[in-house]
Amino acid sequence: MTRFGKKFALAAAVLSFRDLVVVAQPTTSAPTKKPTSAPTNPPTKKPTNAPTTLAPTKKPTNPPTAYLGSGEWYADTANGNLCSKDCAVSTLTPDCSGINHDTATWLTDTYADAATCCEQKFSYLDVDYCASRSKGTPTSTGKFYADTASSSCKVDDSATKGPFQSGTLFDTAAACCTGALGWVNSLYCTSRSTGGTGYHSKWYVDYQDMVCKQDCAISSSSPACKPTTDASASNTLFDTAAACCAGKLGWIPAATCASVSTTGVATAVNGTAKFYADYSSSPARCAKDCNTANDPTCGGILTNVAGVQMFDTAAACCAAKFSWMDKDYCAALTTGASTNKWYVDYQSNTCKKDCPAATNSPCGGSPPDLSMQLFADAATCCSTKLGWVQASTCTGASTSATTAASGSLKYYADYTSGTCKKDCAVATTAPECGVLANFGRRSALRLAPTCCAGKFGWIDKDLCTAMGTGGYTNKFYVDYADNACKQDCAAASGTNCAGHPGDKATQLFSTAAACCSSKLSYLNQATCVSKSTTGSAASATGSAKWYVDWSVSKCVKDCPSGGTDKECGGLAESWESAEYTSWSACCSTRLSWVKTADCHL
Repeated sequence: MTRFGKKFALAAAVLSFRDLVVVAQPTTSAPTKKPTSAPTNPPTKKPTNAPTTLAPTKKPTNPPTAYLGSGEWYADTANGNLCSKDCAVSTLTPDCSGINHDTATWLTDTYADAATCCEQKFSYLDVDYCASRSKGTPTSTGKFYADTASSSCKVDDSATKGPFQSGTLFDTAAACCTGALGWVNSLYCTSRSTGGTGYHSKWYVDYQDMVCKQDCAISSSSPACKPTTDASASNTLFDTAAACCAGKLGWIPAATCASVSTTGVATAVNGTAKFYADYSSSPARCAKDCNTANDPTCGGILTNVAGVQMFDTAAACCAAKFSWMDKDYCAALTTGASTNKWYVDYQSNTCKKDCPAATNSPCGGSPPDLSMQLFADAATCCSTKLGWVQASTCTGASTSATTAASGSLKYYADYTSGTCKKDCAVATTAPECGVLANFGRRSALRLAPTCCAGKFGWIDKDLCTAMGTGGYTNKFYVDYADNACKQDCAAASGTNCAGHPGDKATQLFSTAAACCSSKLSYLNQATCVSKSTTGSAASATGSAKWYVDWSVSKCVKDCPSGGTDKECGGLAESWESAEYTSWSACCSTRLSWVKTADCHL
């Protein structure tokens, strides 16, 4: 082989290794810089010997060594944020994850063991969890973690990552329950945790059935068992049914509560003789837990009183269960008696007595509404509930059936007729009477004049009273259409009587003259009075005095014309002053420029 061939074979052998061993080669110095100026002196001597060339090194005697990793642990983000061992994968070293070629500073930090790596790089993970999952063959920790969905702790028993990802692992279920699930009852938590029995066997109150139950598996042979669903720390647990009954159901007889809680059957067979709210009764009442044979207060013997609150007395039961009911009425319902108190009856606007109903009696039976207010007497009931009805009328009608039938014979404002009506039975012979059935709805009853003054003050008081009694005032009121005054009396043809005025606010006068003077002063007063009192103006005779009739410019006598007295010029109008006793006086005073012969009729 030539020298060149030997060198080629050596180079090929070296390149076959994974990692090359760098062999130092002789270095050749770089040439010096070119002189910047010519030498001042010529070389002294000519070289006597040629430069020597170094011989090549010897052939390596050992192959180069390969890099197999540091053998330490580092944070490996590609491995699910766990630690990996920096060494070549091999069946002999199963924890090795391969050689780490990552140059990131935080990933090149290495540690002697997985636990230290986990503690330094993944502090949010439990160290044991991280170290066990970092192994080439992951293992579980056997520790406990909190499972909030089930209010219990589960064991970390999965070789893979499993349901637990972060947080704290505990050595025991009890430590986990206390440390991570403090709001859950510790006994409930440990009994439901991995390895627990599933029940804590303690007693708790069941308010739905008003008994105590034991937290254990349901079984026909264990009637006390009912698994609890209340995981809260506030759920008080007891060692025995008796302790639970005393602590949570103290109002139930202890023996009964304990018996029903443990066996499902009450021990009592003769009743407790205590009182309870019997809602099945109509009406509902407080009944005694006893046989009904000889005692009306008994509601029968309860077969199970565990769910029923019991009381020593009916009064205590009424106060606790029927506080919205009159206490005497509640007690009376228990005994089956009546209270003899009074309650309002708005339909009749009277008060009724709580006693067996009877004809012509104030007794109205039991109140129709259990919540009605009862009163010691009718007067108090009337003043409290029927204040708009006159007290004496309400009390009288309430206490006596005959008063209600005949009425109070007093008056009330009847706005339909616009007058006061008497509280009495309506009849053709008694036009002044109103509708008896409505008397309770009227304002306070009173005498007719007082009623008129108080309720119809704009009506002439005599007219109001007369209309209320069915009579007339015989007073006068103006009728402008007839130029006369009409009299308030029973209307009759050909007379001055026209009945009550159509407008009840019309002013009335005691005499026709007063009415004519006040309302028809522009008319001849004698004519007005005559027509107002007789119904006809023809009955007027005049004053027989003289006045000027300007239509003929003569003095005429104030008397009806057309008669035997030729001097009569008709009745003087209101503007025609008949004030002269003779025609001569009238002529000389009022018509002095007229000849005497032409001055009068």
